[in-house]
Amino acid sequence: MTKSTSSFIPFAIISGLFAALSSVFAKLFSDEKTAVFHSYISGHLYAVPEHTSLLITRGICFALIFGCNSVMWTTFTKALNAASSSVQVSIVNGAVNFSASAILGYFVFDEPLALRWWIGASFILAGTILLAQSQKRLEEEENKKKQN
Repeated sequence: MTKSTSSFIPFAIISGLFAALSSVFAKLFSDEKTAVFHSYISGHLYAVPEHTSLLITRGICFALIFGCNSVMWTTFTKALNAASSSVQVSIVNGAVNFSASAILGYFVFDEPLALRWWIGASFILAGTILLAQSQKRLEEEENKKKQN
C-alpha cells in the first residue's frame, strides 16, 4: 500500500495548532493574564462569587488543556499513519507549533516576537529538514541495494 505524499499535512497542521493552544491554556491556567479571561467569564456568571468564578475559570483552562492535548495526539497519530516518514510529520507539526505559539504568545500575552527567536526557530526547522532529506536519501539507497 502506498501512502499519498501530502495526505498527512492537514493532520500535522491541526496537531501543531492544538499543541500551541494547549500551551496557551496551560499558561492561562497559572498566569496573571488569567484575570482577563476571568473577567470575561465572570461577566457572564452574575450570581457566582468572585473566588468561585476564578476557580471555574481555572477549571475551564485545565479542561481545555486536556481537550487540546487530546485533539493534538489524535491528529498527530493520524498524520503519522498517513505519512511515509515520521520525520515529515515532525517537520510540519514543529513548524506550525513554533509559529502558532509565537503568534498566540504575541496576541494573548503581549510577548515580543524578537528576530532572535525567529532565527532560532528557523535553525531548528532547517536542521529537521536536513535530517529528513538525509533519511530519505538513505532509504532510497537501501531500496536500490535491495533491487540489485
